[in-house]
Order: sequence, then C-alpha cells, then structure tokens
Amino acid sequence: MKKLLALTLSAIMALSILAGCGGGQSAETTAPTTAATTETTAETTEATVSTTETTTETTVETTAETTTAETTTAATTAATTAATTAATTTAATTTATTTVTTAATTTAATTTAATTTATAEEIEYKPLSNPNATEETKALYEYICSVYGEGILSGQQESTWMGTPDYEMNYISKYTGKLPAIRGLDYMHMDFDGVNSRAKKWWDKGGIVTICWHCGSDFTGEWSHSMNTVITDWDAALTEGTPEYEKLIAGMDMGAEALSELQEAGVPVLWRPFHELDGAWFWWGKGGAENFKKLWQLMYDRYTNHWGLNNLIWVLGYSGNGRGYSDWYPGDEYVDIAGADSYNDGANANLYRNVHNVVGDTMPICFHECGRIPTVSQLTTSKAKWVWFMTWHTEHITQHNDTDTLNEIYNSDYVITLDELPKFK
Repeated sequence: MKKLLALTLSAIMALSILAGCGGGQSAETTAPTTAATTETTAETTEATVSTTETTTETTVETTAETTTAETTTAATTAATTAATTAATTTAATTTATTTVTTAATTTAATTTAATTTATAEEIEYKPLSNPNATEETKALYEYICSVYGEGILSGQQESTWMGTPDYEMNYISKYTGKLPAIRGLDYMHMDFDGVNSRAKKWWDKGGIVTICWHCGSDFTGEWSHSMNTVITDWDAALTEGTPEYEKLIAGMDMGAEALSELQEAGVPVLWRPFHELDGAWFWWGKGGAENFKKLWQLMYDRYTNHWGLNNLIWVLGYSGNGRGYSDWYPGDEYVDIAGADSYNDGANANLYRNVHNVVGDTMPICFHECGRIPTVSQLTTSKAKWVWFMTWHTEHITQHNDTDTLNEIYNSDYVITLDELPKFK
C-alpha cells in the first residue's frame, strides 16, 4: 500500500496542480474534572485525568489501490484505480474539490465457504483554504488526503534540552530502525532561527514539518507564559486601531516573519497555532469560544492576506475534553485539517468521532498529540482513521511506549515513516 501511495503522489506531481485536496514544548496540563492533556518538559510536569470512552468495532477490510493522474484544460483529475476481485474506482480532483476514491473488498466467510465482494466509497475533500497555496503545499495536502483512511503518518515532537534536538529521533531510530514522517517543532522561547534551521533540514531530508507556538499573550516567552498570561480586554485587543490590537498584531507578526523564511526556502508547514483551544488553560482559550474564533480568523487573515504566506496548511487541534467542539470551530474557510490531543491510552476513537461530527468528511482528521501510540489493531478495529499521530517529547516516547511495541508500530505496513514518503518537490 505504501508503494502505491508513493506512486500516486509521483503521478500527481508530474502535473500542474490546479487545486488542493479539498503548530520543544513543556508540559501542558489542566485540572478540569473531565478532561486531560499532559505535556512534559525538563521544567514542568502537570497531569490531568479525563474520562474517555473507547468503542471497539471489528471490521475486516482489504483495500488495494493504484493511482494515475491526468490533467484536463480546467481541472486536475487524480484517478485511483483499485484492482480487487471485481471493482475499479476512479477519483477526480477539480479546482474546487479533490475526490479520493477507495475500493474496499469485504470478505464474509462461513465454516465452509468465503464470498468476496467489492464496494466503492467516494469521498470529496474541500480544497485548501488558501487558493494561492504553493505547489509544494498543495502536493503535501494532496498526499495527506490520499493516505487518509488507508494508513497513518508517524510523527514525533522534538525537545531541545536533552543534549540534542534529535534526542527523540535518535531514540526511535535506535529501537525501530526508522524515523517518523513528521517532525514537530515549537517557536517557543522565540527560537525562530533554530526551529527554521531544523525545519529546513527535515524537509530536505524528505520529511514533513509541523510547527506549534507556546508563548505568552504578547507572543514572547514559552509554555509557562502561555498558561499564566491573559488578555484582559478582548474587545479592545480584537478591535483594529486600538493600542491593544497593535500590540497583539506586533507579536503575531514575529511568527509570520519566521514562517515567510520557510516559504522562501520552499518548505510547506502544517501550522498548528493556538492548540488545545477549548481547554481554556492557555491564554488563547481563556476568553471563550467566540473570542478564540475571532483570534484564529485574525491570524489567518493577517498571515494569508497581509503577509502572503502561501506555505501553510492550517491545523486546528482540540483538547481531549471531547465536548463542545463545534462551538470553537472557526469555519471551513479558515481550517484545512482538524484533530484532537489525548494522552490516554488507546485509539481514542471517541475523540475522532467528536472531531468528525464537526468537520465530517470535508478534511482529514489527525491525532494532533499523544503519549502512548495506539497500536495498528486498536486503530483499525475502532475505526479511528487518524491521518497522523504525533507523540509528545521526552518521557512520552521513551517511557510511555515500550520498545517492542514501538518497533512493531514503526515497521507496520499501516504506518508511514520517513523513508516511505514520496518526493514533494
């Protein structure tokens, strides 16, 4: 399957893509009675407990795909042909939508005989929210859409205080012989130069880059500032022309300037600002859902239309609370991928369904942050079709994941690692 996905993107990249497929942190913690998010640094560790539900369903699916692509005068068509016992399915990408089609062969067996039938499910994803996205950005999004439901991209957040920023990558390589497809970085401490340098190297290595930003309400500082600072007057901060607004924009623009450097280097970014928004433990969520949505939309407009950042895929990451997600959703025109964080074991299928209830089948859904990586069996039997997982740094990868299971996950045919990614440029 992995080779077929690589061939899919190679065919797509041979064309002129007219349309797309359709954020080293410290520990993050809350203490609501029903929610939990834990992230760890060398300085701070806090923990929360949440109630999660795991629903297990069993299905047996075998999917085979091969994909070709062709360009017409007004649209790019990505055709995915799946050869099973008796099924051929085509998926088309137009300038408004990308259609990804999968053909699933379902086998029903009795003690004496087995019957195999093929069914086709057609899913249309919305295009990227930014119609001016760079070719590399569109290609990356196209690829992410193509693997959604067919496999899962591996991801790992880096730390920078364990002797080397490759601490987690070296650990994974030692015990699995592999590296993650996605590297997570953080602009906290205003480490724009360091993050950008590592992001460029990872992209040049063939990997995918995602960046978050732990900072205070003036966009300086690090994790503790994101927890302990506030915006005292949201109306003033979100009203153009006020001193509070100018201060907010000045801080926000520091990130835009750093991201523009990555755009000049041809690096697309899975940009995930203001994560765990609904948890209300970070300053960006303390003002409530309506102010958060205005803040997100303000950053989107500023970065996209003022700064002309066309290398961003906007990723919205909910907390593990699992409730009220729709109240915090900024809108399809501002979001490209949605997901949720959880540090509870298992596939967290309930969170997947809660995000799906908000965005439906319009975009891929990611396991935005996790501790123990869910096994392939947990993912497939629960129908939690996360398009990627991203394990948090330090102890979350080294202590919460036993090495035998880690090796099994990273070497599974269902899990996509760095060496199995196609070329995006």
